[in-house]
Amino acid sequence: MSHSDSQSSLIRIEVDGAEHPVPEGITVIQAMWHLGRPTIHGVGCLGGVCGACPITYRLPDQPASKTGLACQTAVREGMAITFIPSDSSKKAIALLPKEAPTQKTLFQYYPETRRCTACRACTSVCPQEIDVMGGVRAAINGELATVAEKFTTCVMCGLCAAVCEVQIKPHRVGMYARRLTGAFYPKEATSLLHRIEEVRSGKYDAEWRELLSGDLSALAHDRVM
Repeated sequence: MSHSDSQSSLIRIEVDGAEHPVPEGITVIQAMWHLGRPTIHGVGCLGGVCGACPITYRLPDQPASKTGLACQTAVREGMAITFIPSDSSKKAIALLPKEAPTQKTLFQYYPETRRCTACRACTSVCPQEIDVMGGVRAAINGELATVAEKFTTCVMCGLCAAVCEVQIKPHRVGMYARRLTGAFYPKEATSLLHRIEEVRSGKYDAEWRELLSGDLSALAHDRVM
């Protein structure tokens, strides 16, 4: 047991069928590093954004497996963990069309989308809790704006594609839909414009001065309050 172990409460997790003690309160990725596993491939931003570290895990009191991102999932007592290989689906070289997209534009690059059987497997595994199947069905109906909106928080982990029995790549369909709507139906950035007006009006002047003063404790106190 290392010095750090003696300072923390230990719990036991299972990796590849073997049990290991790890400190409580750390993420799965941190647990792998704690165990000396050279987890490098499949690890990216460590902030839940890049989607490079998908896992499945099972808890003792929950027989159904769950999915998550290893950098965002905390270890729990008795947790059995399996790392999923990184997304191997091919990204279509999908150019933006010269004219406004139609229902067929997506199908030109992702024709398998039409095979959807509405089984909801894609939705059930999404660590971002996206209505993936709803996005796929919207794509089939040619509702590009709806597809783009549903996949706004997609981190491209590829779990939805990994479980699709008819080999649809929902995350890539969603990304292409976002490109199309951004190019042909751009929206005014109202939230950004509103924030700019707030800055110009001096709403954040006090916080800015505190930040420049180096007194971060005062700033943290204000946020808590």
